Amino acid sequence: MKDVDVIRSAHNVLQNSLRLKPGESLLVAGDSRQSLALLKAFVTAGNVLGARTGLLTYPVLARQNDEPPPFVQAAFAAVDAVVAAPVVSLTHTRTLRAARDQGARILVCSGLSEEMMLGSVDVAYDELAHETRRLAALFDRAQTARVTATNGMDVTVRLGDRKAMAVDGICDQPGQWNFVPAGATALAPLEGSAEGVIVFDGSLAPLGILQDPVRLVVREGRVVEIQGGRQADQFCKFLSSFQHDLVYNIAEIGVGTNPKATLSGRLIEDERLLGSVHFGIGKSLNLGGTVDAPSHTDGVIVRPTLYLDGDVIIRDGQIL
Repeated sequence: MKDVDVIRSAHNVLQNSLRLKPGESLLVAGDSRQSLALLKAFVTAGNVLGARTGLLTYPVLARQNDEPPPFVQAAFAAVDAVVAAPVVSLTHTRTLRAARDQGARILVCSGLSEEMMLGSVDVAYDELAHETRRLAALFDRAQTARVTATNGMDVTVRLGDRKAMAVDGICDQPGQWNFVPAGATALAPLEGSAEGVIVFDGSLAPLGILQDPVRLVVREGRVVEIQGGRQADQFCKFLSSFQHDLVYNIAEIGVGTNPKATLSGRLIEDERLLGSVHFGIGKSLNLGGTVDAPSHTDGVIVRPTLYLDGDVIIRDGQIL
């Protein structure tokens, strides 16, 4: 019964998120660590919907957002639509940008699991899109955002005239991308504008669920100090391994809107946690920013208070 339910959820995604049409070419792609049964569920659903569906697997990447082998980019660019569901993320890669430039629409599902398929993925996409777009519009109208929390967090960023992405799962236009699980906003703040302290207390890629908070001191848009316990030390070593100053850039701010999302240790779900706030660090190029760092990673604050131009939008993890 579980296999049938996963296929049913995949059908919901392809029909109501990717808006797949009969006769379109669909590529389902995953790395060598992803469940083959999960990938085949999307292949089955694509065939049921009348698409010309193919399956591609490639060797797992050493680090998230490393570039995959060249044949992956060639395959992505050759089809109408892609479901990209590796375990190790390729979200912020040139491969995805190049395929989108060729007109492929890409549904990014990095870290997707069968458990998510039966939970945070199995949603009414039109309803989720309505709330997610409402929150994105609030960011669009704001010039500044401030996030505080009882864990000691207090950080402010400037947004300028940049527009937020509504991560609502709807991906129906050539060259468009979106994400499943859906249910978040994403926006690159102005470079150099972030000031204060970010305290991640939910999860942090690539570490997973945090046992203790990780505290980032931020000055002029960059992380200048990382404080905490063992996981803070691991995160510090992860960023320093790139030997590149831009990996410390504050690249993204967003909020979660998915009522079915749970804290799983996989950022593609954790960022969707209803009423959470996440910050991205490193590359912002795919989000409307200008920083092309060799890494992009994200962390989640579970019960934040969010102010946009001084107005309370989220209070202690409750969206108002």
